[in-house]
Amino acid sequence: MEFFRVTNWDQYQHYKDRDPSWIKLYARLLDSYAFAALADNSKWHLIGIFLLASKQGNRIPGDPRWVRKKIAARTRVDLTALLSAGFIEEDASTPLPERGQGAIPEKESREETEKTPLSEDDFEAFWKAYPTDPLMSKKKAREQWQRLGAGDRAAAIRTVPAFRDLCAARVNYRALHAWRFLAERRFDGFAAAPAIDEATVAAAKDRADRLLKRGKYAERYE
Repeated sequence: MEFFRVTNWDQYQHYKDRDPSWIKLYARLLDSYAFAALADNSKWHLIGIFLLASKQGNRIPGDPRWVRKKIAARTRVDLTALLSAGFIEEDASTPLPERGQGAIPEKESREETEKTPLSEDDFEAFWKAYPTDPLMSKKKAREQWQRLGAGDRAAAIRTVPAFRDLCAARVNYRALHAWRFLAERRFDGFAAAPAIDEATVAAAKDRADRLLKRGKYAERYE
């Protein structure tokens, strides 16, 4: 995606010819399921992109590092998630500018900003483990897989068993399409919670007993 634009941009525009430019942001955005399904970082990155679109004539270079710097974001900007949710769309009408235009933050790790080549073996492992059905498009899932970084692919494979168990426990539940599981980062919700050691559990229980005056802290009455 060389350039992108905000979808339905006209509804966000206010005074087009004023400087500084304004945008309209409707409270109904909070009622949007697509907005609610975004990661919290992506929600506020989207607002920044709205502001950036007002300065760029709604023609924004599809470079996450450049966008990240322009909207002063502290975390990686996931344009793929915003594209999949329909908030932005590719703008193929604008030619790609020459390299060197626009400042790009330096020393950003390649693991964050670059996508690794598609590993067919890894994708096949994911596809075989996922609870697929005949209506799911393997091609579409593979295309989405290719957009993920190595860490996200590993997380997707690792969390499939937990998602499969959920599907098995709900008799009438039809498994989410594999491409949506990837595009909407549903695998994040199935990441295993960190183990809590026994000492931490014991300390928490002791504190609760002390606050509630129970157990060894209970008040004694004659």
